[in-house]
Amino acid sequence: MHAFFSQRAIPGCLGAPRSFFPPQSLSTYFGFMRKLFIVLCIFLLKFSKGKEAEVGFSPVDRWYEVYLGEAKVGYAHDRMALQKDRVLSQNTFVMKLKRAGQTLEVRSTQETIEKPSGELVEFSTEMKMAGIPITKQGRVEGDELVIREKQFIQAKESRYPFDKRGRMSWGIRREFIHQGFKEAGREYSLLVYSPDMGMKAPTRAKVRCHGKKVFRQGEQTITGYELDLELSGLLGSIKSKSWFDEDGVAVGTRMSMGGMQITLIQVPEKRAKTMNAKVPEALLDSVVSLGQEISAKSRRTVFVLEPIKGVFTTKLHQGPQQKVKVIEGGAFEVEVLSDPSTLGENSKASPDMAEFLNSNVYLDSSDPLIGDLAEKAKGKKKEIAEIAKSLTTFVHGYVASKNFSVGFASASEVARSREGDCTEHSILLAAMGRAVGIPSRVATGLVYTKRFQGQRDVLVYHMWTQFFVDGKWMNYDSALGYEACPADRILFAVSSLNGEDLIESMLPVMEFIQNLKVRLKSSK
Repeated sequence: MHAFFSQRAIPGCLGAPRSFFPPQSLSTYFGFMRKLFIVLCIFLLKFSKGKEAEVGFSPVDRWYEVYLGEAKVGYAHDRMALQKDRVLSQNTFVMKLKRAGQTLEVRSTQETIEKPSGELVEFSTEMKMAGIPITKQGRVEGDELVIREKQFIQAKESRYPFDKRGRMSWGIRREFIHQGFKEAGREYSLLVYSPDMGMKAPTRAKVRCHGKKVFRQGEQTITGYELDLELSGLLGSIKSKSWFDEDGVAVGTRMSMGGMQITLIQVPEKRAKTMNAKVPEALLDSVVSLGQEISAKSRRTVFVLEPIKGVFTTKLHQGPQQKVKVIEGGAFEVEVLSDPSTLGENSKASPDMAEFLNSNVYLDSSDPLIGDLAEKAKGKKKEIAEIAKSLTTFVHGYVASKNFSVGFASASEVARSREGDCTEHSILLAAMGRAVGIPSRVATGLVYTKRFQGQRDVLVYHMWTQFFVDGKWMNYDSALGYEACPADRILFAVSSLNGEDLIESMLPVMEFIQNLKVRLKSSK
C-alpha cells in the first residue's frame, strides 16, 4: 500500500547516472482507487420507489469512465442480478497509468452474494497490480465472519464477530430504497462492510442529500440529485459525492483526498472501454519542491510542512529520529536526526514485539528462501546493529532489476524475481530482519533528491525499513543503500503490515499527496 519513490544513487540502474534513481510505486494511488469500490457498492445503484414493504429487485448493468483530474485513466463496470434465492453483485475497476514511461495496470474486482433480505452470505475481492493478484475472501459462518487473504504463496485466515446490521452491495441498495435521495436536507446513516476499510467491524456511512445540482466533468454537464457520503473508520474517513437521475440511477461520482480528484461518469460500454492512446504519467505532480539542497551527510534537518488548502487532520509519526510540533496556522515543524543517540533516548525495555516479528502475507519471513538469504547476509555477525547493516547492503545488491513494473510484491515474490522499486526493497529487507529475529516494520514518507525528471532539489514519496536496534527504531534504506540514513526524509507513517489490508497502512499518506508545501528551515 506501497509505496513510493526513491531517489539517490543506485549505480547502473536503467542506464541512469549514479546520482539518480526513482523507483516509484503507485500503491498509494491504487489504494485510493480501491476506495472507489465502496462508492461503487453504495452509489452505482438504481433505486426503486416506494416504501420498504414495496421493495422489489431490478437488475443493474452500467459502465463508467474513470478520470484522474481531467485525464481518463480507466473504466468501471457495475452489475447486479437475482439468481434463485441469492443476489449476485460484481464491481470491476480497471486503470492504466505510467511510471517513468512504463505502463502499469491495476485491475480490481469485488463480488458479493447476499440474501434477498440484504444479509451477507459471502464475498471476494481480487486486486492485480502488474499482474500480481492480491485476494481476500469472506463468508458468514454462524455468528462469525471468516476472512481469508492470499498473495503469492502466503495465505492468512482471520475470524471476527459478525454484525448482522452490516451491509454490502445489495444490502446497501435495499436499505437506500425507502430512504429517498431527492429531498434536500435529508440525512441518515447505515453500517457498511467494506474489504477496503477492514472487516473486523462494519463502517458507519453517513448520507446527506442536497437536492438537484449540476455535475460537470470536462465538457460534460449533467443535472442530478446530489448526495454526500462519508465513511468513518478507525483509520479516518473517506468522503465522496454522487449524482442521480430522476430514476435513481447514479450518473456520476467524485472523490478527492488532498489534491487528488477521482471522477466516475456513466457512459455506454463502448465509450467506457475506449482508452486514450496516450496513457497519462502518474505522480509527477506529487513531487514536492524544496528549492534547497540537503547534503547526503546531513545529521540534523528541520522542515516546515504546510497544506496548500485546508488543514491537516493526519498526525505525523514521531520517534527517535523525528520530532514533530504543531506551529502557527496548523503547520508542522519536523526535526529529523540521522543519529538519535544525541537525544539520549534509548529504551532499555523493549515493548511487545510479536507484531513486528511474525510472518504475514506481505512480510512472509517464514519462507525458507527468506531465511536462507537472511542467514547468508548475516554471516558471522552477532551484534544486531551490524546484522541490520549487513542485511541492508545485501538487499541493495540482491534486487538486481531496479524497475517500476512491479505493483506490490510480497517478500517471497521479491526474493524470487529480484526486481522492483523501493517498496520491494523495503519489504524484502523487513522480512529478512524478522527471519533472524530483528523486529521490523516499513516506513512511508518523503525523501530528498537532488534531481528528479528535470526537477532539482525536490522531495519524492518513498518507502524504507525500520529495525528495532539497541532500544529504538532506526531507519535503513536498502533501495538507496543507506546503512545509516541521513537526515533527508520526512516520516509520515509506519506499519507492521500485519493488518488485514496493506492499503490501510498507506491511508495516513493520502492527505499529503498534492496538498503539501515544504520549506527547509535548517540543515547541517
